[in-house]
Amino acid sequence: MQGQGGAVIGLRVLGVCAALACAGLSAPALAQGEGKVSTDTLNALLWVQSSAEYKAACLGTYAAARAALDRALDNPDLSAALEQEAHPRGKPPAVVLDLDDTVFDNSPYFAWLLKSGQEYSAQSFGDYVEERGAEPVPGAISYIRYAQSKGVAVFFVSNRSVKLEEATRDALKAFGVALDANGEDSVLLKRERRDWGMLKGSRRAFIAERYRIVQIVGDNLGDFVDDFGVTIALRAQEALNQTNYWGEKWMMLPNPVYGSWENAAYEYNIKLDEDERHAEKLRALSPWK
Repeated sequence: MQGQGGAVIGLRVLGVCAALACAGLSAPALAQGEGKVSTDTLNALLWVQSSAEYKAACLGTYAAARAALDRALDNPDLSAALEQEAHPRGKPPAVVLDLDDTVFDNSPYFAWLLKSGQEYSAQSFGDYVEERGAEPVPGAISYIRYAQSKGVAVFFVSNRSVKLEEATRDALKAFGVALDANGEDSVLLKRERRDWGMLKGSRRAFIAERYRIVQIVGDNLGDFVDDFGVTIALRAQEALNQTNYWGEKWMMLPNPVYGSWENAAYEYNIKLDEDERHAEKLRALSPWK
């Protein structure tokens, strides 16, 4: 089930993904940042890695998520997924989390790209994941354990390559996360099934067939609705359309390093170089004078 904003977003998505396919560039590569990591990310990475404010924001978000989860469990008709049918009463509860920069702190990988002048690639990101050394985002593991202690199934919906599933599972287990409740696969990665592309709605719908999704946690609008390829204005409108979801059913973590918000600023133009993208970002600002 999608709202009006979701329908508009879906139409824009189809067009952009088709353009990316024609250009020979994968949508996941664009989402992570094609080419060299922009120097625009220096302050963002510094904030994530060194500021008390980032840690406080994450801890506060996950603390609020725990409190909201208790309220959701007391309401048998509540659902956090737009893809859920109207009356999910009776289904077991579940929460859905993104992985990268929601559970795993990937800032060391992007800091390495920036300092070494390396270009993002699926190969180097895969090498990083295979090392299984990422630290957790503050508050993430305590939230997951709390949800599982309440009998809530925890699903991870990520656009990591399915080739990285074993390493991803190992990293989660190293944090003490229990996987595959009720014998079901709880780590749902891109292309794990034929219709599981970059957009996550099909995987949320898959979970909603058997569970009542009571909460979603992520760091990008696309973790909650299928937003890829949508203008700044439409993304903002979609967020405003779901006023009653934020902070209760949907929990958004800060990620100033990368995301669809950055791509939207230069209208997903994959042909722009770094300087041109920087200029488009400046044009997207609303200055005082």
